[in-house]
Amino acid sequence: MAKNEAPTIDVKLFVDKEKKKVLFAESDKEFVDVLFGFLTMPLGTIVRLLGKQSQMGCLDELYKSVEDLSSEHFQTKASKAMLLKPLNAASSHCCRLKINIDDTNPRAVYVCTDTNCCAHGDCAFSSVPDTLCKCGKVREYAGDRPEGDAKTTAAGGSGNGVFVKGCQKFITTDDLQVAPASTSLMMSLCSKFGVQDPADLEQSILQLTSEKISSFLKRSLTSQQPLTGLYFGIPIPSDDASLDMLMLPRILCPEQASEAEDKIGDVKIKVLQTKINSDVLYAEVGHDFVELFFGLLGVPLGSITKIFGQSSSKGCVDNLYRSIDASSTEGYMGPDCQNLLLAPELAAFSGSSASHILQVNESAPRKLNINSCFKCLKIGGFSNLSRCRVVYNSSYTNCQNGRKTAVLCELDPKSPGGKTSNSDAYYVKRAPQSFMVTDDLRVCPLSLDSSLRVVSEGKIQMKDLVEKEVTLTKFQVIELLRAALISRGALSSVLLPPKKKKNLKHLRY
Repeated sequence: MAKNEAPTIDVKLFVDKEKKKVLFAESDKEFVDVLFGFLTMPLGTIVRLLGKQSQMGCLDELYKSVEDLSSEHFQTKASKAMLLKPLNAASSHCCRLKINIDDTNPRAVYVCTDTNCCAHGDCAFSSVPDTLCKCGKVREYAGDRPEGDAKTTAAGGSGNGVFVKGCQKFITTDDLQVAPASTSLMMSLCSKFGVQDPADLEQSILQLTSEKISSFLKRSLTSQQPLTGLYFGIPIPSDDASLDMLMLPRILCPEQASEAEDKIGDVKIKVLQTKINSDVLYAEVGHDFVELFFGLLGVPLGSITKIFGQSSSKGCVDNLYRSIDASSTEGYMGPDCQNLLLAPELAAFSGSSASHILQVNESAPRKLNINSCFKCLKIGGFSNLSRCRVVYNSSYTNCQNGRKTAVLCELDPKSPGGKTSNSDAYYVKRAPQSFMVTDDLRVCPLSLDSSLRVVSEGKIQMKDLVEKEVTLTKFQVIELLRAALISRGALSSVLLPPKKKKNLKHLRY
């Protein structure tokens, strides 16, 4: 392959010619690694990569809201950047994928370039732009940290992939059930699909590019037949998210709900709805409600699938997740990779009230060893670390610092004080401010103009409206988080009166 040629992955498809359906695919580990890599991606990254047309419930609108909100509503300017380009805690693995569609740069290093800074001794850095130093200055780009750190090197191995190991072939069904190829699996699949004569199956090679993998990701989130859709070029249906998905069984067990209760304070909102059919127009909320839903953008897809299972999306990502269990992965996936995929972590300092409620862990802050003193890094960046060790007449020319190495500590981008340890900093500024959140979770500052516009667009008379104050229970908060993933009317799906939801009563906790 030429140096400038984009990488591709070949997948052999077995197609039912009469039904025009892909039954299953055979591939090497590179394709399976890419599929499993989907589970590590934060929801905000998926929305961004899919051009804010992911069709994952209300997430597209939430992402657009973060884009449109002024930075003054966030703790720091970096807090907004973290939501728009959330870092992947498994980036040291995903950077080794043959095709990595995530263009986020986790290796970027930002430091305060003031060599006389009062916080110089902290040796602090961040991978998020616009992060503040304790001295109040904005940290500047010093370059990308060197590749091949210990964590990445340890993850690799001769003949191994990123998440799976060995050189065997893998079978992936149209609905993303993955397993090593075997005779018993072949016979089982042929029996399942009624294949009497293998000659009836057409074999075709599908060459996957970065663009096609992005399309496949979207199809995996919205369809039960992503391989068939991609191969035959079937148009992805327009977003028809409804309340049907909310009728699936609850996922959280009573113990999990009880633990969540301890993490939820009183969240009070005011809901404007119609008297006749109780449709929710919008809710007037505070910073705590907005924080709750913005935080979803940093949560990895695999963690959402772990918690909500089949009801986490309209697609078949749950099958991909279930393929990573102890029995099916024995022999081709190590326990470290298995744990990483079954319980993907948030990047350091990316925790939120949503991740606390959903019990998603946060990875530890990173430490970075550099081959120069911190002052020389500030002056020359990574491209000129050698300035620290230039010798002339048996003495160092540029730097008289006796220590020629330094250990950089990652700081919290959400903290206005630039702390270098875990903190409870939030994304949204903790200040008296009111927001308007529409039924599809579009967020904007509350104003008379925005309120009247929503009422006018709904073609509703003022006399037909009623405002109600609601204190959300732990059940409603969890339901709202789930509804945000699968419904375009998250508020109505959870907050409608009981008479509108009588067929859901048996699904209560």
